[in-house]
Amino acid sequence: MLIIIKPSDKKNHKNSVDWLLNECKKREIEPELYLTTGNFENDCAEIALLAKSQAQVVVIGGDGTLHLAVNALMMSSCSIALIPAGTGNDFARGFACQQQAWYEAIFNSRTKLIDIGQINQRYFVNVAGIGFDAEVVVELNKAGHFSSFGYTWQGIKQLFSFQAQPLQGKFNGKPLTYSNLATIFANHHYFGGGLKIAPQAKLNDGQLDCYCMPAGGLFKNLISFLYLLLVKHHRLQALEYTRLTSAEVTTKGLVIEADGEFVGFTPAKVKVHKQALRFHVP
Repeated sequence: MLIIIKPSDKKNHKNSVDWLLNECKKREIEPELYLTTGNFENDCAEIALLAKSQAQVVVIGGDGTLHLAVNALMMSSCSIALIPAGTGNDFARGFACQQQAWYEAIFNSRTKLIDIGQINQRYFVNVAGIGFDAEVVVELNKAGHFSSFGYTWQGIKQLFSFQAQPLQGKFNGKPLTYSNLATIFANHHYFGGGLKIAPQAKLNDGQLDCYCMPAGGLFKNLISFLYLLLVKHHRLQALEYTRLTSAEVTTKGLVIEADGEFVGFTPAKVKVHKQALRFHVP
């Protein structure tokens, strides 16, 4: 068993690490520990190398740590388990279960093959986005902290300075051009520290739920954000919602985020890898 840990001084994080190490000792498992450094490329390469000699990987951390592990393990036969110990935990939130269920899933053979999205060279397990949400992620990363309230507050502030740009692309072969507030590709339900962007998304249907949300003036953008907060955004008349297996954004220079991490700029190609990773389901 390889255990990937994002270093933290939070009590719940420490308790999770201690619990897992004690369980390994009881079960006579000799785990290998990897502490992430914050350098994505180096961490990814090191985890991929270590995983070659392991059957299972356990991630103790949040969406960013899980994102790192998924990118490292895509070419691996390892199964992956999660103990949510981050601040957002949006991927874990989509399972609507207690912490104990995540603990039990680690040593449970009940695994499920789940889909993994890809945007350019980066894989994502939860949600990728282009536009407003990605700019919020960039600002939060600059501040060095993330929370559900922090995302909502930063989102509201960002709306007052957000400059929408035209986006041109093809979504399942259908060409679209619109002034972009946010373009979201969702594999699971939540993003942004608890915003339920994709209530109908399924982890193993071979599709991503795509939301093309056009921008208006400040008032319309605020209304769109309010509808999103209240999970009423499917009622927005201007919203283009579809399920897709591929998309391409040809516009240059728009910010991209994946699983709450800044991953680059458009142009971008998006696709889904059906049932590509074995996950320990809580």
